[in-house]
Amino acid sequence: MKKNNVVKVFFISLLKSILFIIILLAVGFASYKISYTILSDNGGNIGTKKGNIADIIEDAQTDEVSKNLIYVCNGDRITNLMVEICNTKTNNMDYVTIPVRTEYTIPTTMYQKLCTVNEEIPQIIRIGRIKTYFANNEDAFGYGELIIEKMLGIKISYYTVLDQETYKSHYTRKRVRVRFKQDISQETATPGPDGTIPQTQTVSVPQSISVASSTYINQLKDIQGNQEKIAEYIKEQYERVESNLTVYNKIGYIECYEKMDASYFHYWGIPGTYNGKIFSVDTKAAKSFLNKLADNTTTYTKPQGNSAVTASSNNKTKNKKIKSSKGLDIIVLNGSRINGLASATKTELDSAGFSVKQIGDYTDETLTHTRIIVKEKGIGNDLAGYFTDPEIVTGDVQEGFDIEIILGTADAN
Repeated sequence: MKKNNVVKVFFISLLKSILFIIILLAVGFASYKISYTILSDNGGNIGTKKGNIADIIEDAQTDEVSKNLIYVCNGDRITNLMVEICNTKTNNMDYVTIPVRTEYTIPTTMYQKLCTVNEEIPQIIRIGRIKTYFANNEDAFGYGELIIEKMLGIKISYYTVLDQETYKSHYTRKRVRVRFKQDISQETATPGPDGTIPQTQTVSVPQSISVASSTYINQLKDIQGNQEKIAEYIKEQYERVESNLTVYNKIGYIECYEKMDASYFHYWGIPGTYNGKIFSVDTKAAKSFLNKLADNTTTYTKPQGNSAVTASSNNKTKNKKIKSSKGLDIIVLNGSRINGLASATKTELDSAGFSVKQIGDYTDETLTHTRIIVKEKGIGNDLAGYFTDPEIVTGDVQEGFDIEIILGTADAN
């Protein structure tokens, strides 16, 4: 009898324990569902049409100066890369282009950790191929952000991924020269006239950078000053992109966007040098430059001109009388012996609004620097920024054309 009582008590205690565990699991699951629903409603589906904008701005967590790493992807290729610096203290917006042909040697400690993710990741990594080194997009963009942080010497706030179609509707390309101070190796430095060995030298490197298209600027101007339109615009944009910043936090930048004038956005290249067709970022100069942009306390009050600190259009034309070359008939000849250069140049100039009617080969000689021959003095100067130290001369142009461009090997990059 006693034995039966012991067994009965045991089973009653066991059933109570199981019931208690079931209750705990049910309460936990219910709490999770309720929390998830609340966070989803408040985080991803913000009621911007219900007068809640002021509360959203106040509650959202934002950085005073955010650095958004913008990937542009076409399949497994990263076709463009930018750092967007949004300064809520000055209401400035800066875009810094990083060439996708950049190669970077990952520091050994970081490389050893990355090998635990994929042991086949190379230590010398090509930025444009980051997606091919990882199993999924989240890893690729997340680890890519860490690698680029190390390469630039800065902390990135978040990343955003655009598709090629969105990029083309928002941006166009512009040829600039990036000027920066580069440290000189004391073993190879040439002493100056006074016998002293210089510590740095000024380097000027041609780059093609991303700038907002006129259509995109007009679109941003249309919503300027209207918080509701801006909130809806941000939501609409972020539904089309991949990002590790929530829409809720992005909405926190509305007040800054409201005060920004898209005409005053500034665009830059990144300090670094080309070795053949491979680009290497100068980490020290890049860190200094990016921090200078982030720490800037002066609000931009006019469009970016040719006097940019790091990236600027070719300044050799600034004292010349500039006449527009748009609408004039242009022929582009390849004097570099590098296949495809004339075709690529035509595409770039056509997209910028110029009219390249014909391309071909120039067989007289191989040019180092591009030569721009114009029929009339004063024209052609607005084309100079698309080439590396071009020579502009007034002379005979092939019949039927106003401008003849003969490409040199310096523009193969």
